[in-house]
Amino acid sequence: MNAMNQGIPLGRWFGIHVVISWAFFLAVWWIMSQFREAPALGILMIVLLFGTVLLHEFGHALACLRVGGDAHYIILGPLGGTAFVQPPNNAWAWLVTTICGPLVNAILWPLFWAISHYGLPMLATVVNPDSAVFDFIAMVCYAMMFINRGLLLFNLIPSYPMDGGRILQILIWLTIGYRQSLLIAGMVGTVAGGAFVLLGLGMHEINIPYVDFSLGGRFNPFLLIIGIMCMTQSWGIYQRAQEIRGWRKN
Repeated sequence: MNAMNQGIPLGRWFGIHVVISWAFFLAVWWIMSQFREAPALGILMIVLLFGTVLLHEFGHALACLRVGGDAHYIILGPLGGTAFVQPPNNAWAWLVTTICGPLVNAILWPLFWAISHYGLPMLATVVNPDSAVFDFIAMVCYAMMFINRGLLLFNLIPSYPMDGGRILQILIWLTIGYRQSLLIAGMVGTVAGGAFVLLGLGMHEINIPYVDFSLGGRFNPFLLIIGIMCMTQSWGIYQRAQEIRGWRKN
């Protein structure tokens, strides 16, 4: 696949080509439709959201390069981003590459939480808290806190193509072998994807009280699409495992 033909190239950063896919503009249209009364705010949300997604993907790509692998492209799409990476063919290299994406969000979430809860009150002593500048800084901090929280929790879903599904598969790979890891991760991911289909249809709701995070309870097309995608890709992983004869530890 020639990623440069998939959309608009944004240049080469750290030796990695970054491309915005044509389908990305579906997300732009949907987000802007939610901010009809405040288009400038909608543009800000797009920049913060996909800027954070790009940092997440660079976490994968730079970690892959660090462990001796290859990382040529990052493509931003309507449901997030994809880093096309090829670590060395061993479980530890894959684990480092996979973990470093959500690790970016795991660092930024508490960072912006601390800034929002402790930094902003300190800033209010030197900047008028009723000013437009203070409001803008506060909005960015709170938005980044919620964006990174959401991206981290979503990416830890134990289902392909989410990082959580890959992490689960690699951890099993380290313990009982490659083929079995694909079988188990594929089965778990298919069930998890089915659960997200139910959440997207509004048939159920889950709440995570310690981080004040909830999903479901009403129809959500994005959750539905994510659930279908997780089911199909995880089922594909399960079927791929059945075609492998024998298993390997590395």
